[in-house]
Amino acid sequence: MFWPFRRRSTPEPDGRAVDAAAIVRRARRLRFRVRPESVQQLAGAYHGARPGEGLTFAELRAYEPGDDVRHLDWNVTARQGRPFVRRYVEERSFVLWLVVDASASMRFGREARTKADRAAQAAALLATAAVHNGDRVGLLIVSDKIELEVPAGGGVRHLAQVVRALVATPTTSRKTQLQAALPRLRRTSRRAMLVVLSDFPDEPLGPWRQASRRHDVVAIRVVDPLEERLPDVGVIAVREAEGDGGRVVDTRRGRRRTAYARRAEERRQAFVRWCTSAAIDGHDMSTETEPLRTLMDVFERRAARRRRP
Repeated sequence: MFWPFRRRSTPEPDGRAVDAAAIVRRARRLRFRVRPESVQQLAGAYHGARPGEGLTFAELRAYEPGDDVRHLDWNVTARQGRPFVRRYVEERSFVLWLVVDASASMRFGREARTKADRAAQAAALLATAAVHNGDRVGLLIVSDKIELEVPAGGGVRHLAQVVRALVATPTTSRKTQLQAALPRLRRTSRRAMLVVLSDFPDEPLGPWRQASRRHDVVAIRVVDPLEERLPDVGVIAVREAEGDGGRVVDTRRGRRRTAYARRAEERRQAFVRWCTSAAIDGHDMSTETEPLRTLMDVFERRAARRRRP
């Protein structure tokens, strides 16, 4: 795919060192955008949409009047000649994994509103909402490999580490292969929620279908309006985001703009089919919309589905 614009903000695609003071400023700006009232709104929607807490075995004890008969351990009851029940405790801690695409195609868009910028803002909002709920958050920044991993953790200091990683991680590859994150996630012993932020150019179905059987996977496709409609701006030079190709395009030609829009719709439909086949909850997020609005819509709809009988 070819892109007519170029991003000028971090992360740096060639791995060059980034000024430490600039990193701090960007991290502070990103955290400033995560306002307390926004966090409270999103935290409520997130909590209602996250998978229910699991139950962990605590002890085996003799049956007492009022115990739930569904927790009777029939094997032990038969051996002991009197009823025994299994007692469970609720798991209150939950793990949210954020998988953020750092490939070259994510650097498309207007200054401060590139797909990478919006993905970072959405990830920071989700991480803050999760920590607000007492959950643990992990971060994987991925190109065609894992560029950076922040292991799952909780608390304010850990949140600061996640936010800093979102603005300060240089990438060493321009390519996209999000499935590179899956071997790391297979090592997690507990069910988690995976939120993947990417433009999803092309991903294999099998590995993600397997991941969705174990985890609750949410795919958020970040799209810029210029990817959907080619503006009539005359003759422009474009380059391939994740390759070395380039060409000159005459945007004044109506058939060219129609074909461009048709190809964008084909990509959208392909993403919908991919999500359906992989049993993944898929959503679009425009770079022209504040991430909070999209995330609120995503999690409120998920919470409504969970409330249905």
